[in-house]
Amino acid sequence: METINLTIEEMQKEFAKGALTSVEAVKNCYKRIDAVNPKVKSFLQIRKEKALKAAAESDAKIKAKTGGALEGVPIAIKDNFMIKGEIMSSASKYLENFISPYDADVIEKLKKAGAVFLGRTNMDEFAMGGSTENSAYAKTANPWDLERIPGGSSGGSASAVGSRMAPCALGSDTGGSIRQPAGFCGVVGYKPSYGLISRYGICALASSFDQVGTFSHTVKGTAKIVSVISGKDYRDPVCEPNDYIDYTDGLDNASLKNIVIGVPKQLNEYETDAAIADAYKDALERIKKQGAKIIEVNIPAYKYVPALYKVIMCAEVSANIATFDGIRYGYRSPNGISLNDEYAKSRAESLGYEVKKRILFGTYVLGAKNYYRCYHQAQRVRTLLINQIEEAYKQCDMIFTPASLQMPVKFGESLREESDIFIMAANLAGLPGITVPCAFSPKNAPIGVHFLAKRLDDANLFKAAAAYEKVAGFDNSKLPM
Repeated sequence: METINLTIEEMQKEFAKGALTSVEAVKNCYKRIDAVNPKVKSFLQIRKEKALKAAAESDAKIKAKTGGALEGVPIAIKDNFMIKGEIMSSASKYLENFISPYDADVIEKLKKAGAVFLGRTNMDEFAMGGSTENSAYAKTANPWDLERIPGGSSGGSASAVGSRMAPCALGSDTGGSIRQPAGFCGVVGYKPSYGLISRYGICALASSFDQVGTFSHTVKGTAKIVSVISGKDYRDPVCEPNDYIDYTDGLDNASLKNIVIGVPKQLNEYETDAAIADAYKDALERIKKQGAKIIEVNIPAYKYVPALYKVIMCAEVSANIATFDGIRYGYRSPNGISLNDEYAKSRAESLGYEVKKRILFGTYVLGAKNYYRCYHQAQRVRTLLINQIEEAYKQCDMIFTPASLQMPVKFGESLREESDIFIMAANLAGLPGITVPCAFSPKNAPIGVHFLAKRLDDANLFKAAAAYEKVAGFDNSKLPM
């Protein structure tokens, strides 16, 4: 059976009927990877032997009706998640030989649920970037146009799902790193409320922003994965102590009727590509026809988002990367002549330009002369942004924007700084967001829209997204060239 167009839900139905085995599904994924990955470069590493062994074990459990919630489902893993006994490089030369000593919490939960890991996907080095051009190993291409970026930093996972090499994937989101590439690659990309999913065992970028999220072809498939990987974990101190929630509950009958959708007034202040503006306008009309009420909300602090993100994120990068000293683990320079020289040369010889730039800027804003002027002030304005968003939610249930204000650019070109501010705000405020594909541009490139919900209102976020997905008119069976 051909499986490249099957969603998670469809695949599981075929497993249950005995019309498809996990081994067959995994073999089909690798067949697709062999054909497509040399062009797209989504995967840095595949684990074929281990995956086929795990798939065979899943088939036995499915047959015995003892399987987990994701038994036998193939999934791709971003290269900053620890899988015990396997290399986790975070797409950096610094960690190219680092063997994970334990499983990340979400990996533990996926293993228990029976998911089959296909391999590790490419990313911007240490998740620093928005194009997946900053990897130490390869530049990942957008499957819909091989000359253009897939977005980032989770571009490897997004392109793997978008090109049908995997039905789903894990990613991490620090400033739109899942939801932006999901829009560029024509898939569903989700970032949870801060603290909903444990980050234990994930290579940290900026701790007050980072969240684990997912890619798949449908909102329900995404909700199914999140139901497995969310929940309490004492090893992540910010993880909410919530009991199990089935996020797929109610999605089949989800409706937009009587939901109040907020459209930021500030959208009119920024340049938006024509194809995106047209698709967004159409999406608003479709939502309105389903009985939702559309209102304008005013959040003036949106204009500070790029500066806030840059200052706070780089400060946290500087603190987190301080552990990469070439002594405890990772690359160690053979050229150091003193301890400080060893630190400097280990980093200089193994880290990429983007990582070095962010470390230096973060160290600068945390300096004694700049701390209150830069970092402390940024945190105060961050609170202002959070308060304004909370005020907006007194008028509406969801905030609705394009996933990006700009179409993917060619390699070597830069996205406009403001193109991601409406999804970046979710990380600053700790809110859940989801990108849903809505249309194709005249040049056959997918376009996504973004729902933003109140903190810990992830269940209603899935319902709104699922209700829109039914009427979006996006052809999910259409394959990249």
